[in-house]
Amino acid sequence: MRFLIILLALLSCLASACSPQSDATDTQDKAGHPSESRIRIRIPDTRFTGILPMYIAEEKGILEENGLEAQWIDVRDPGQGTKLLIAGQADLIMTTFANILPVEARKPGSLRLLFPASETRSDPVSYILVRPDSTIKSLADLGGRTLGTYSGPSQKAYALIVLEKLGYREPEDVRLVQVATAAQVQGLFGGAYDALFTVEPYASIALEQGARSIATGVRTALISDPFWLGAAAVPSGVANAQPSLIPKLLRALDDAVRYIRAHDAESREVLARRTGTVDAVAKRSALYNWVAYPNTDQLDQIQDAVDLLHRENMIDAPVDVHTLFVGSDLE
Repeated sequence: MRFLIILLALLSCLASACSPQSDATDTQDKAGHPSESRIRIRIPDTRFTGILPMYIAEEKGILEENGLEAQWIDVRDPGQGTKLLIAGQADLIMTTFANILPVEARKPGSLRLLFPASETRSDPVSYILVRPDSTIKSLADLGGRTLGTYSGPSQKAYALIVLEKLGYREPEDVRLVQVATAAQVQGLFGGAYDALFTVEPYASIALEQGARSIATGVRTALISDPFWLGAAAVPSGVANAQPSLIPKLLRALDDAVRYIRAHDAESREVLARRTGTVDAVAKRSALYNWVAYPNTDQLDQIQDAVDLLHRENMIDAPVDVHTLFVGSDLE
């Protein structure tokens, strides 16, 4: 009799374990922790306009749909963001080539690049501005003046290239002055320099306050059109540890770009809120052209842009972008 009681108890336990109620409970437990199955990406939030697709992908659920989750790190300085990436404290950064490629030049094979961004002549992002009462009327009047720009290697590199293209030597003909990103517009109106070489959204901020443009689309006019300025970078170790990360990320960012193109006004509202830009500035600022799956011609153009940085000694060694970029083989 005792054996029969034990046998019945075992059969009852087995029946409970296999019941639909138990399955439902397991499913509920998994649904209650959906983030456990998503790949979390640590991203320096530099408030860079180029990050807009990632903001959109997060807010519209596109990251979640692709099994991803963003963890933002509040870092306003792009250089500091790159240091976090190198130190293993960030998984992805969206920044300029001048900022990130010195890392690859020093240690080849350390990065994977994706999702390049460009400025086009039809959507100018770069400007040289002066105060409304300035006697500077054109680029030809810059000789003997000071040119301000925001701090960091990227903008310094492009400012020096622009001055060289214009036939100016620095500091003999034009002296370059770098200031904190947030202080550049104030520096222009405060007389810290005679002209300001800047990009969106700071150009629109200054124009809204009465600044006058003496050159619009500076980088596309004097360097290249399109002007490929940067991309997203992921450490190779992170990409190797999570093989599905980059394909998922590219699908999400590609969908986000399509959303931006179809919902311009709403996307600009997101830009204003996430970057702290006033609505009027966000509405007038030109946006970058992002490409999730670059073709051969675009990679060749990017290579030309990177080679220029090397010739200008902004990158210590040549970098072959064709071996670094992922995306053209994943579409």
